[in-house]
Amino acid sequence: MARVTKSPPSKSSADQASKGGRPASGTLEQRLEQLVNDATQVFLQNGYGSTTLDLVAQKAHVAKRTIYRHFGGKEELFGAVVRQRIDTLVALFPDVDADEGSLEQVLTGFAHELLAVVLSPETISLYRIITGEASRFPELAQQFYNNGPAQVIAVLARYLAHQQQLKKVQLNDPETAAVQLFSLIQGEFERRAMLDIEQPYSAEQINQHVDDTIRFFLSAYKV
Repeated sequence: MARVTKSPPSKSSADQASKGGRPASGTLEQRLEQLVNDATQVFLQNGYGSTTLDLVAQKAHVAKRTIYRHFGGKEELFGAVVRQRIDTLVALFPDVDADEGSLEQVLTGFAHELLAVVLSPETISLYRIITGEASRFPELAQQFYNNGPAQVIAVLARYLAHQQQLKKVQLNDPETAAVQLFSLIQGEFERRAMLDIEQPYSAEQINQHVDDTIRFFLSAYKV
């Protein structure tokens, strides 16, 4: 490949040119998002133990030092892969000072988004990697929990705590209630998906499950 003659190149451009791959384009945020997308595919194809930063760099057409600079290492990069999967869930909740939809509407929307993420083929594959390799790589399970379920539960707990301040729910502990709702929504759906039983679920099955779950939860806690 011919050497780029523009001088001097930016550091980011130099990273790209050193791999001879796709040119730097878009914002830094967009490029990092694409890097995480590429890393996800490498983890899914090779598993955690067999994935190396060299493989990720080759797939993403970046220098390995770019991964180190922005993510730190393989463990942190896997954490970023998990975080990316739950960003839509975290963004779903309105600001605590905003009045956007009823309690039931917000929780119903959250339940549907959670199931969409949890039951997606990519998430199921990632979870299988974690359960299969956690004994050899304990940090893997910790990264998954800290960047996945723990993040979602924390946001849900803050939302429920605010709803309690508005006297819309009566809770002994918002975090406990958040864990309960998180677990109820996933329920047997996630377990069966992990075992490749009854997949994919129909829209009717999911709608019925979500409606029943939110009704059950609010019957216990709604004022």
